[in-house]
Formats: sequence, structure tokens, C-alpha cells
Amino acid sequence: MPRLVIIYGTGSHNTERMAQAIEEGAREQGVETILRNVSSADKIELIDAHAIAIGSPNYRDAMMPTVQKFLDELATLDLSGKTGLAFGSYGWGLEAIKAINKQLGSYGIEMINDLAIKRMPGEEELEICRRVGSFLACKISKND
Repeated sequence: MPRLVIIYGTGSHNTERMAQAIEEGAREQGVETILRNVSSADKIELIDAHAIAIGSPNYRDAMMPTVQKFLDELATLDLSGKTGLAFGSYGWGLEAIKAINKQLGSYGIEMINDLAIKRMPGEEELEICRRVGSFLACKISKND
């Protein structure tokens, strides 16, 4: 069964809400999901994943340090051929999301378009997140 692993950092729960909605959309398509706050994430769970979504809010014009540390630890894994998504909430800039995309891409992950939501996601924005989760699930289901 195709598997999507979603890892996120969050400050005010905006990116967490996005992660939960991405998971909802993927599960509706019958994909197995693993959802983890970066503080309890284990890079080993990514080995058998077909897709990886990593999210962080913008924090001082960068991603959260805990998300950066987790991404750096992934350098020892072979993640090539997996599908990836960078996502997060932001106030002014998209530095965190762009940096996640670049780093995951450098590991050989095929990235889909980033998902960025300004500030707190409302129901309309959460529906966009669900659709992205659904899209990601359909993409990996075709490849499985």
C-alpha cells in the first residue's frame, strides 16, 4: 500500500492544521499515512514511504531549527525516486518552504508544487490542503 509520511514543525498550530488536512485528503484516497510533529519524528519511517511532506512555518526568515535539523539528518538516507511536498504557513516570506523544497530536491526527491498558506488557515485553505493531500495520494498510487 502506498505510504505518505508527513512531518511538520509548528509554532502557533497553523502548519499543524495544514498537516492534518493534507493527511485527511490522502487518507480519503486510501493511502496509508504517518503524521508526526518533528519533535517525535523518526527518519527511519521515511525509508518505506512513497511520498514525504515536510512543513514548517517561516521562523525569522527561515524554517524552524528543529525542522532544519531533521532535514539535515536525512542526508544519510537514499530518498531518490520518492515524491515530495514542502508546505507551511507564513506571514511575509516563503523562505522556509523554498528551503525545504530545495533540500528535499537535493536528496533526489521529485517535488510537487509547494503549498503555502498565509497565517491561520481557514476552512477554504484547509480544503486546498486536503486537495493537495489527495493529489499526492493519487500520484503515488499510480506509481505503486
